[in-house]
Amino acid sequence: MKQKTLQILNMIGRAAAVLLLLFLEAVFLLIMMVLDVLPMQYWVALLAAMALADVCGIILIKSYNITKQLAGAAVCMAVCILLCSGSYVMAETYVSLQKISETSGLPEEERTAVTEEPFNVCVTGIDIWGEIDQVSRSDVNMVVTVNPKTRSVMLTSVPRDSYVILHSFGEYDKLTHSGVWGVEETVTTLEDWLDIDIDYYVRVNFSMLVDIVNAIDGIDVYSDYAFKSAIHDCSYKKGWNHLNGKQALYFARERKAFEDQDQQRIKNQQKVMKACLKKVMSSRVLLTNYTKLLDAVDDEMQTDMSQKEMTSLVKMQLADMDRKWTIKTQSVKGDLTMKGTYTMGMGRDLLVSIPREESVEKVKKGIDKTYHPENYPEEEK
Repeated sequence: MKQKTLQILNMIGRAAAVLLLLFLEAVFLLIMMVLDVLPMQYWVALLAAMALADVCGIILIKSYNITKQLAGAAVCMAVCILLCSGSYVMAETYVSLQKISETSGLPEEERTAVTEEPFNVCVTGIDIWGEIDQVSRSDVNMVVTVNPKTRSVMLTSVPRDSYVILHSFGEYDKLTHSGVWGVEETVTTLEDWLDIDIDYYVRVNFSMLVDIVNAIDGIDVYSDYAFKSAIHDCSYKKGWNHLNGKQALYFARERKAFEDQDQQRIKNQQKVMKACLKKVMSSRVLLTNYTKLLDAVDDEMQTDMSQKEMTSLVKMQLADMDRKWTIKTQSVKGDLTMKGTYTMGMGRDLLVSIPREESVEKVKKGIDKTYHPENYPEEEK
């Protein structure tokens, strides 16, 4: 009787282990389906690995050999731990995406098919540390034009002191002051001035750059000059430099060390941005560091790109990691002078940059050429 009871308990224990394993697998797969990040080939590999682990574990755990039973239990336990860990990480990823995304509320049919059609993103960097939900000047302003069909990106930088007409007030001001009135003011002012539609914005701060560079284990940038930061104990040699997050930030912020100051700072900002994009898009970093990247920026970045749009871009890149992206850069040139500004008072002259008309027209063409390459068949794309 005692032997029979032990056999029944043993069978119940084995059945419970198998049911727990299947339940955890179902939860894990459900979370993965909600995130919708993995392309088909990764799903096939994942399901094959899970099936193999299940078969091995069940066969061993059903054996009457105590050693095999223990081995089967160990396999099931290991799979359960992996599934629990994976489910936790995936759930945290979902929460991070929700925190980053502040969707505009547009219906699905009116949103851009980001894996099929070109789009413009306004990247605005505010000059603060810590959480992103603070009011501050837009110190870095960049329009990123992405064409997923041609796998090309154009980074268009606009000097922070550019003297432009604010969209909501119809008065001249420095572009950096538009951030005080909200990210929408920066976006609409750039739309008016460059005669483009901006589909999304990404709002970042100092902390975000430091953390994201650290999350991808640093970046390599080429410095045109040997210089030392005027505001931090960071030095750079002429040539290639491997930078951690803090070094990348002060590389991008420095201007006093250069004769042309803001123009060289813009070039360095573009070098940092380009290095980050290349490392994420052209290596396995996106697959191995995806959740680490999101953890690094979930309190330091805001965007009106939806969770679905962000994950579809990740999924597109994971599906074709070997296809390279072409990243080009350009910037608006201007002439420095003293002018009044709307935000600080038109009667108080501040240093501003008057954009050169020919430079503005050139960057407009660069954006349009990336967005509509079919309109320039006679030129190199």
